[in-house]
Amino acid sequence: MRIERQSKRFQPNKPSTIAQAAVALMSGRMKEAISAELLRIEAEHSARQAEAEEIRSELLSRGDIQRFWDEKLNDEKNRGLDVERLYHMEAKNLEEEEINQDKLYTEYLKEKSAMDCQKQLLLSLKKEVDEISEKVASERVIYIDERLVVQNLLKDLEFKLEELLDTKSTLEAEKEALQILR
Repeated sequence: MRIERQSKRFQPNKPSTIAQAAVALMSGRMKEAISAELLRIEAEHSARQAEAEEIRSELLSRGDIQRFWDEKLNDEKNRGLDVERLYHMEAKNLEEEEINQDKLYTEYLKEKSAMDCQKQLLLSLKKEVDEISEKVASERVIYIDERLVVQNLLKDLEFKLEELLDTKSTLEAEKEALQILR
């Protein structure tokens, strides 16, 4: 039995079983059906191509395609003009902004130079105030020293005044005594 099966395998064109015979018959019919379907699809495709070509020719002859592309071209030209107008408008806005920025920068520089001048003035005033403060401090020391000298002189003068007053009162007492004696 094995030999029969092996020998049948080597003869693929000859069916060995009923199932293989049925498959062989069906494959032949399927081939015919597929061929017929392919022919039908090719015929449909050719008909559609011919119809499309006919429509294209008709559209070309009526000028619909040309009109369509002319409209598209006009739309694109208009869009290009709009873009160019927007570009010029934005360029003008940019120039104006640049002018404004230049003005702001000029004002900033003026303010900065004014602030620098004020800073220099404040520094010179501070220096002057510091010098005056040093002068006042040294004059205060001199004043305190002179005040001490004046206080000492005042004490000496008061002491001498007391001595003079004592001497005067002694002299007046002696003068009175002399007047009484006379």
